[in-house]
Amino acid sequence: MKGISLLLIIVGQLLLSSVGVVAQVSKVATNRGSTRASKTAKAAKKPARKSRQPATEIDSRTRRLWFSAKLETSFDTNINRDQESLNSAGVVPSMGIHFQNSLEKPTFEIEYEVGLHRYRNTDKWNRTSHNLQASYKHHLFGRWYSRTEGEVSLKGSSEDRELNNQYVLGQQFEYRLNSNNRVQLFAAYRLKRDPLDSGNNAIDPYMGAKFVQKLAGHKRWELSYRYDKNRSWDPRNRYIRWTYGAEFETPVFNRRNHLTFDLTYKPRLYARTVKVNGERVPRRDQRWAFGALFERPLRRDLTMAVLYKYETRDSNDPDKKFNSHQAGLAFTYKW
Repeated sequence: MKGISLLLIIVGQLLLSSVGVVAQVSKVATNRGSTRASKTAKAAKKPARKSRQPATEIDSRTRRLWFSAKLETSFDTNINRDQESLNSAGVVPSMGIHFQNSLEKPTFEIEYEVGLHRYRNTDKWNRTSHNLQASYKHHLFGRWYSRTEGEVSLKGSSEDRELNNQYVLGQQFEYRLNSNNRVQLFAAYRLKRDPLDSGNNAIDPYMGAKFVQKLAGHKRWELSYRYDKNRSWDPRNRYIRWTYGAEFETPVFNRRNHLTFDLTYKPRLYARTVKVNGERVPRRDQRWAFGALFERPLRRDLTMAVLYKYETRDSNDPDKKFNSHQAGLAFTYKW
């Protein structure tokens, strides 16, 4: 009996020891689990790292609708583009609105701008102008892309320095040779309406081509050609014009600043005739224009532009020759 009692005591001690070990193991596991949970909770409570980019910049790039206000000042040595060479200084405040249907790659865009023009030494160019433009572009097939454009300009100043109303419907086809080179073919039907002189009313369609190439360092250059035939109500204002253009754009100092140079040559053949050396011959003009534009963002929503333009016209009609210099400064604010 004593042997049995001793055996029972030993078994009991072993059982008690086993229970103690299990309790300690469970306590350790519990402590480890609570430690991991605590770390997880602390990590969850830790605030996420903020983006280095200001929220205002993110918002500015994610808007499909924005407004703009522009103030432009200029000085022109020959505002009328004639031999009188009347110089004038002017200011043009304007307001605009722009909408596009997509943030990254819009297919439809429309914008409207109204401007108040005021100049010294002349009343001819003082006016309120309106301009409405809309475009729709899409991918046709392969490397071909299409762009349809429409424009309405009221009391705007055209490339011929005419204060008239214009209505334009154009179509452009673009072929992308590769990521840096593309060829554009374009044509447009244009109506001109002069509220002061109906003889200047005209149908002036045009067509042409353009080659654009992107270079290293965010540079770009292009060559263009355009042919148009102005069929005015007054036969004296009818002409054929050929336009040859070249443009080069490059960053200056950094990628944010841009400098653009452009050069155009526009020979023109009129239906009217002029007397040269005692003989009546068709009037012929040769017009050259050189321009430079420097653009610099002052802030995220404010841009400054400085421009210069030189124009000259030679003609077999001595009364139509002129030279002009134009310089200007503009500030554009967008919100």
